[in-house]
Amino acid sequence: MISIRDASKRFAAPEGGVIHALRGVSLDVGDKEFITLLGPSGCGKTTLLRSISGFEDLDEGSIAIDGREMAHIPPYRRPVNTVFQNYALFPHLTVGNNIGYGLDVTGCPRSERDRRVAEALELVGLAGYERRMPRQLSGGQQQRVALARAIVNRPRVLLLDEPLSALDRNLRESMQLELKNLQHELGIAFVFVTHDQQEALTMSDRIVVMDQGRVQQVGRPTEVYDHPTSVFVARFVGEGNLFEGEIWPSGDVLHLAGSDGGPEISVAADESPIRSGRAAVLIRPEDLEIDGGGGATDPGWAVLDVVVQQTLFVGTDFQIVGALDGGLPLKATVRDPSRQLAGSVGPGSRIRLRYRLRAPRVLAPESDD
Repeated sequence: MISIRDASKRFAAPEGGVIHALRGVSLDVGDKEFITLLGPSGCGKTTLLRSISGFEDLDEGSIAIDGREMAHIPPYRRPVNTVFQNYALFPHLTVGNNIGYGLDVTGCPRSERDRRVAEALELVGLAGYERRMPRQLSGGQQQRVALARAIVNRPRVLLLDEPLSALDRNLRESMQLELKNLQHELGIAFVFVTHDQQEALTMSDRIVVMDQGRVQQVGRPTEVYDHPTSVFVARFVGEGNLFEGEIWPSGDVLHLAGSDGGPEISVAADESPIRSGRAAVLIRPEDLEIDGGGGATDPGWAVLDVVVQQTLFVGTDFQIVGALDGGLPLKATVRDPSRQLAGSVGPGSRIRLRYRLRAPRVLAPESDD
């Protein structure tokens, strides 16, 4: 549905110099796909979204939508609609007139216009709200009106620029599910922008992780989380314990020793793309569990000695925050059957955590990203 090739965009910085918002970005978005642009503020995700919609012109590269090149095509002639972060509703128009505004501009017959407005309101769960004013709606309801206005013209692609950021947590989580259901009902492509990793993991068919104007990784949520391709992605998507140092092989196990006096980290050799030299090792908190005594002798496991700093109960699990030898911080999310044991572990306790040798991910060090 969308084909982006070598897209580059630069802006003049107010203090002088040039900001490289996009640096040779290439990306394909499939028909009916929910794809999320994820990254920190200033990484280029909103610039890429605005380039697709036509509100920004590329300096180099191309964008095609549904097989048609979009160069010199103005926003109102592109088969896309955008839902903005601030909703941008007309305060002096009713809900029905806000939604039907785009149809009025195109000269849509009144009967057809009213039918499509009613359909859009039904889709977003606001049937019967046509006569209300925006000020009479909650934040979540205003967000739904903005969605209805965007879909009433039946675009081929819906672009969403952090539309949930102004909502409280509970409403935000419910709207995530509603957006996913709406996308399935409409059967069109969604391109969603967020800096919230949990939002991206929950909603997306694929995630595009961006940083400094470049695409760092593209993949399904499980791929990006379980197999990050760089230290940046490992740090940005999900929580993780990262260790850097020199790695060397010993039989079917790799060992990493940090230069900062930290412990030795062991990894299954056939899981690693790096066999020797500088490397980083990622261990997710949920890959750690309290050792019952067999971790040191089981050939499929490794153990770490930890001094507990805090134990936090988070409903279904315990989070253990501690430090390894050398003062390196470590986080563990302890699940059953170790949960009762975790609840009795207090600050200052020394415990052993174990992990499967196949659990860690070995990455190039950050300086080589």
